[in-house]
Amino acid sequence: MADCSDLITSGIALDCDSINAAVGVDKDLILVNYEDFDAAATKDASNREADDTNNNLDGLTAIELKTGAVQYIFEGTDYSVVPSVTAEVKEDGNTWFLHSIAFTVYSKLAKDRKVLETLAYGRVIAIAIDRSTGLYELFGLDQGLKLNGVERAYTGSQNSNFYTVTLATPDVAVIRESNIGELAVSINTAP
Repeated sequence: MADCSDLITSGIALDCDSINAAVGVDKDLILVNYEDFDAAATKDASNREADDTNNNLDGLTAIELKTGAVQYIFEGTDYSVVPSVTAEVKEDGNTWFLHSIAFTVYSKLAKDRKVLETLAYGRVIAIAIDRSTGLYELFGLDQGLKLNGVERAYTGSQNSNFYTVTLATPDVAVIRESNIGELAVSINTAP
């Protein structure tokens, strides 16, 4: 790849780190049951960054979880977690957003399969690491995400260990997500 300074010579300040950074989510996806997520504390006005010290002005200081909340971490490789946000115009002219996260689970362990099966019965929030900022990105803040599909290929010894999973905003006509996805500096679990 060409050096950043060769790509941009004038007009805007050179930001080589951003230009050379890989696109997409880094590696890990964290899922938390929606019931274990403290939406009120997370949305509280005092939980907003007041300055740009963490490069997250007006973003969330923390994603707040309730006592005993379990974080299900799916480790992957680059590009194995693919968030997608689609904007739709409401009847009143405002915008709402549909969140969708596709990810691949590389495992043949029974416990991982059980976690995937459990996703079919409840709602979750999805937290991914934003590669360009290092911040946590929260999807499903307003109503959570539900399992939309699980696929498992049985072709070849390698593919049979892969589960392709999609989580999406529940299809409720009157409520979608209110924003693209909130960025947060940290994740807090109540003591």
